[in-house]
Amino acid sequence: MGSEIKELKTESSPLLWTWSLIMAISLARIGSGLFISIHGPTLLSLADNVNRDVAAVSWLFAGRSAGVLAGGIATGFIMKQGRAVYSFGITCFLLAICITATPFITDLWLLVVVVLFGGVTFGYLDAGMQALILQLWGEKDSRPHIAAYHFTIALGAFFAPLLAQPFLEEQEDICPSVTEELCSLDDESTTVFMTTVLNNETMTTADPGYQVSSIIWPYVITGVFLVVVAIVFLVLGFYKVERRVRNIKGDITEERQEENISQVLVLFVLICFYYFFCVAGETAYQSYIYSVSICSGLCFTPSQGTWINSLYWLGFGSGRLAGIFILKLLSPRNVIIGDLCGTIITMTIVSIWGQRVAGITWAVTFLFGFFQATVYPAGVSWTSQYTNVSGHYIFIFSAGQALGSMILLPLGGFLFELDPFSVMYLILVSTISNAIFFAAMLLRVKIQYKGTDREHAPIETKM
Repeated sequence: MGSEIKELKTESSPLLWTWSLIMAISLARIGSGLFISIHGPTLLSLADNVNRDVAAVSWLFAGRSAGVLAGGIATGFIMKQGRAVYSFGITCFLLAICITATPFITDLWLLVVVVLFGGVTFGYLDAGMQALILQLWGEKDSRPHIAAYHFTIALGAFFAPLLAQPFLEEQEDICPSVTEELCSLDDESTTVFMTTVLNNETMTTADPGYQVSSIIWPYVITGVFLVVVAIVFLVLGFYKVERRVRNIKGDITEERQEENISQVLVLFVLICFYYFFCVAGETAYQSYIYSVSICSGLCFTPSQGTWINSLYWLGFGSGRLAGIFILKLLSPRNVIIGDLCGTIITMTIVSIWGQRVAGITWAVTFLFGFFQATVYPAGVSWTSQYTNVSGHYIFIFSAGQALGSMILLPLGGFLFELDPFSVMYLILVSTISNAIFFAAMLLRVKIQYKGTDREHAPIETKM
């Protein structure tokens, strides 16, 4: 009897440590999702805090992206030092400080600096935890874990606009002056549709004597959540969970040697551009849909803006959840091709009819999020088929996404001031460019790995 109990403990203990690490990473991703999404619905309020327009405050997205790039580049070096779980805990704590401080800042460039530092911590967590998954599970077995990893960030991002909704105030005066003319038009179909969808919504009214922005509370709640996650990581680090899981997964960990940079430089440049446009389009939509919906001819209320923002993340999260199973059945190449077709079609539809028919904007918001959801994780799995990116080269994903957000999001803020809905045209261009660079990636690997086992990697992974 005693030997049976001992055997049961031996079998259950590895599973316990593995799931403890997965749960901690998932909680950190939810917190990261809150961080990456909270700036969108509160953008107009942050602009009010620093007394600047949307074009100016949009520089916080550039700062955040620069931080993500720096954090992603540093990941390969920090991960080589070991003690990754401890570093995740410390980083979550630093991110909590940055998030909590954000709504209290009244100077634009100080706001950009704080968000930039938050981006550094986010970039390290994003690339570092992804690298750890690739190291522990290897290229093939990590695919559903990578998809689940990217699903949990969507879960946090979905709740961020809903968390902010009760604290948002009316901000019509921040919208460009052209908005007043657009919203003065009597579009009965738009008004009826929005009223039907949200006729039971309620708003929390802030105390008129309270001058400090009420948006401090969603930021403080997010900060507290991340502090709890930091404690979880530190406790797991104390119990050396990373070493325990590595011992359990030793038979399938990533052991391929990293190729010389000269051998993969062209491919990496193309991958960077792929993520440049992939993440820029994704981030622009989730960052500006709230402001576009209330400042364009759609004339949504702030409450309706938060709901359509959350609808995007609902579609995004649904796509990430579906991706866990889809990536087991289809090759990453086929998943990406289907996703890119979906994003191009949906953005074309909303660019033509979205501002005149609110129902189309609501539907496309969900569908675009759904198709966009697996473009990123499928790209990671596709790249891992051809070269080891779990070490120093893990930064290429962060580099592409950061550069795209640094350049296209401030451009989106500039276009927003001219015509709020023109941001949608920018996103359409991004999705088309995303498809062009993926085609170039396929051509490059066909040429580079012709006659080798890796030439047919996508075919071998299909079922």
